[in-house]
Amino acid sequence: MTESKSINPGDVIINLLVDSPFTGPHRVLEIVERLDKIIIIPIPVVPKQALTAKQKNYYARGFMVYSLSKCKTLLSKNVVKKTQIELPGLWFLADAAIEKLDSRNGHSKADNGKLSTSHALRTRDFKWNLIESIVPEKNGGTNTCPPDLSCLDAQVKARAREAKVSAGQVYDALHRFYAFGCIRNALLPNLIGHCGAPGKYRLAKNNKKLGRKNAAAESGNEDLAGLILTEEHIQNIQDGYVMYVRPGTTVSQAFFLMSAAFYSTGYSEQHGHLVPNLLPAHCRPTQENFKTHGPRAENATHAARQVLGEGEWERDYRPLVGKASDGIVTIGQVGSLDASPVDVNLVSCCDPLQPIGVGRGLFVRDVLSGLYLGWTIGMKGLGTDDAKLAILRAATDKSGLLARHKLDLPPEDFPSLFFTKYYSDNGELRSAKGIRTIGRTLGSRIHFVPSGRADLNSISESGHHTRHSKFDHRIAGTTKGRQKKRGETSPRTHALLSRFEYTRQLIIWIHWANTKQALALNCIPSEMRREYALNGQTLNPTRIEVFRWAQRNGYISGKPMDSTYLRAHLLPRFTASIRREGLILHRPDSGERVELLHGARFNSRYLTQSSLIKDALSSGQKYVEVGADPEDLSHVYLTDMDGCHAIPNIKDDPILISEGSIADLCAINQAQRISNVESASQRDQDLAYLDACRNEAQADAKIKKAAAKRENDSAKQRATTANIRAAQAVDQKQHLDNVVAYSSQVSSASVSSTSTRETVPDPTAQPLINTPTKVTRLQDHRMNRLLRLNNGGLG
Repeated sequence: MTESKSINPGDVIINLLVDSPFTGPHRVLEIVERLDKIIIIPIPVVPKQALTAKQKNYYARGFMVYSLSKCKTLLSKNVVKKTQIELPGLWFLADAAIEKLDSRNGHSKADNGKLSTSHALRTRDFKWNLIESIVPEKNGGTNTCPPDLSCLDAQVKARAREAKVSAGQVYDALHRFYAFGCIRNALLPNLIGHCGAPGKYRLAKNNKKLGRKNAAAESGNEDLAGLILTEEHIQNIQDGYVMYVRPGTTVSQAFFLMSAAFYSTGYSEQHGHLVPNLLPAHCRPTQENFKTHGPRAENATHAARQVLGEGEWERDYRPLVGKASDGIVTIGQVGSLDASPVDVNLVSCCDPLQPIGVGRGLFVRDVLSGLYLGWTIGMKGLGTDDAKLAILRAATDKSGLLARHKLDLPPEDFPSLFFTKYYSDNGELRSAKGIRTIGRTLGSRIHFVPSGRADLNSISESGHHTRHSKFDHRIAGTTKGRQKKRGETSPRTHALLSRFEYTRQLIIWIHWANTKQALALNCIPSEMRREYALNGQTLNPTRIEVFRWAQRNGYISGKPMDSTYLRAHLLPRFTASIRREGLILHRPDSGERVELLHGARFNSRYLTQSSLIKDALSSGQKYVEVGADPEDLSHVYLTDMDGCHAIPNIKDDPILISEGSIADLCAINQAQRISNVESASQRDQDLAYLDACRNEAQADAKIKKAAAKRENDSAKQRATTANIRAAQAVDQKQHLDNVVAYSSQVSSASVSSTSTRETVPDPTAQPLINTPTKVTRLQDHRMNRLLRLNNGGLG
């Protein structure tokens, strides 16, 4: 049998199966191998409630004798197993500490003749005196050998008669002493520092006030003894504590507010103010009663914590256990992600005279080494997209970023790591999109630090303080992390740097923090210091040196990730309109309203050769989602079935492309909208002037045109009338000529016919004018008409 299956005195065995002969834990006291027996005693871990008892007790129920061989068999078959029990920490304290904890103090003579001020110590010593003569002397140490069980009953009864107590009290002390490993402090009472049963208040009985009498009661004036607290008074105290103990209110002020609410006869006006009329002091609880019973109320904590406030308590007074880097042994294992204001007023990159506000920075650091790996600067509240962007920058190469900011710094001083776990507060990454992208898609983990527990993410908190004191607060336009004082010039008026320029200076500072800032020697691994010392090398105590040493020795545990894959999942998503000339980004957070950022126009050969633009123009699908860095307008990334494609910016504005950001484009649009409102009056006046000039010129031209038309129409009318009259005169003249000629011909023919022969008259022929008088009249009429026509008259 192995050592783990052996049984020794002092072991604790417990059953694993329901049908085991042992119920609960039992302590082995003695082993008698020649008789094949062991002596055990049950350990009263859970208090037993007797049917007739008023309260629970820890009575051990006596010694037991069992077969040694059977016990070993049960142990080998895993029916029972050896275990350990956790003893109360109070039992390991010295007598002085126990006496300090015990609140039931009194002055009485102990058996040794010395004064003992602790009720618990007196009770322990009394029980020990009951069994001291029964317990063998060697049991004062660690030996658990029980007394002789053959004559135990006689010894117990004799000792009970001698001490004038019941035999049950002696058995209780004896069994308790052996069940808990022969520890004398196991005889301490169960309730130390409490009055009454657990969770119950001790109330006064027989109209007797509990506690020490005050000076008035000791002198015989029982009327001023004070209020006897009942359950109703305790409830009033607890309700008042919960209602009035708040941050900014002291316990003393809360006590008087409680007294005014529950123990007053009303209010009276004094000097123009309403003052509560409190009951006499002996008719209401004291301030000590308020401090004692108030914190015991439900949903109430300690008064100091209530008065200080949850945030101040957690920050300055809460005891700390360990630090954030405990359990982290490699670089890249855990990254810290946290945001804080940059404390600097920034200006627009297009207008150095236009402040655009104070930004917020989000930084990614390695928890073990404190190395700065990723960052982003936002001008509004940071969200999940900003956190993902900072993680992307921490995990990808920064050569392009350094070249864009025209910094001649070695890219190897800016390592790239994608962490297997991230510390984050309840802000940026605590969203469905952040958890899904970081946790499920990319296979990392997120540990959300509870509110008020900045010590669990202390590496970022200390970095914020260093950045503010060493960098932000030394730049013109800084707010120094506080509001403007009265009479102080607004820091906005001193703003000098744009976000691009601030980011450039921030990268320089991060390079200093990684490669120049000296670390304390206790922050350098001992293995690294020993290796440098053995090789005769000079140790450079910087973060980048620790990283390079860890990289050489294989202490890097970051996850290798493809940069294109990371961009496809971590870049913030923006909506762009599909035009024939390419893609134009929309202004973010504008709702259903489409507002184009005309400085962000992107196109490439791949985009023109793909069917995206053609399909959009034919199907009416005018929008597409792209990934873009809000601080870099040089490229956007389009993800489709063929992969992730970089689409360059084709805007002919090099300053905007190299230094601008989406926030700057939004600021330009916003400035344009503001300018449109401010210049509306002048613009409308100018348009009204143009309209008036144009309308007046058109009116003058219309009048002239109408006059010319009337003149032209009148001339045409006159010309037309004259022509008509001339034509009529010619026509009438021709008609008269024809009539005269015809009449002459008829007259001549009539005379000739009469003279030669008689003709038969034609009944259809018209009568002929053959008389001379009629011909003469027609000729006269013709002459008169011709004269009138020639004179302009009407015929």
